[in-house]
Order: sequence, then C-alpha cells, then structure tokens
Amino acid sequence: MAHSNSTIPANAVERDFAEFMLRGDDFFKIELLRQAKSWYTKALNLMPGNEIAKHQLAECEKLLTFERKIVRILLAIGAVLLLVYLVAAR
Repeated sequence: MAHSNSTIPANAVERDFAEFMLRGDDFFKIELLRQAKSWYTKALNLMPGNEIAKHQLAECEKLLTFERKIVRILLAIGAVLLLVYLVAAR
C-alpha cells in the first residue's frame, strides 16, 4: 500500500494524518470497511475537525450498517429454510 505524494506535509501530525487517510482509502477501495473505519478514526483523532475524515468515517458506518442488515436478513432466511427442511423431513 505504498503511495507517492507530490507534497510532503510540514509537520508530523499532518504527515501521520495523510498516511492514516491513505491507508483508510486503500482499505475502503477493496471494501474492507472495518479496517478503513479504524484508519479514518485514527486520522480524525489527529485532526478532529477534518471534514473529509468525518465524511469517510460516515460512509464506512453507513455501509457497515447496510452490511449488518443484509447479514440479519440472510440469517433469517437460512433459519426459515432450515425449519422448512426439518418439518418436511418428518
């Protein structure tokens, strides 16, 4: 996950923030949302007012909420199918 930046941040906080955001973006691109959320949270802890980090964190949370909803629906469908199978097998 190497990146090359044409601009180098002036101080350590800005450098770390940029690195955390890049790592978050890398994970977000490949839909590893929990890892992306973790890196965006670290970035936001360094710069609490940053709107881009806030937005990316909100996007992760929105997609994770959707993912959890889909998993619950699939589990419910699986339970119903298992119940139908068990009843039909009698």
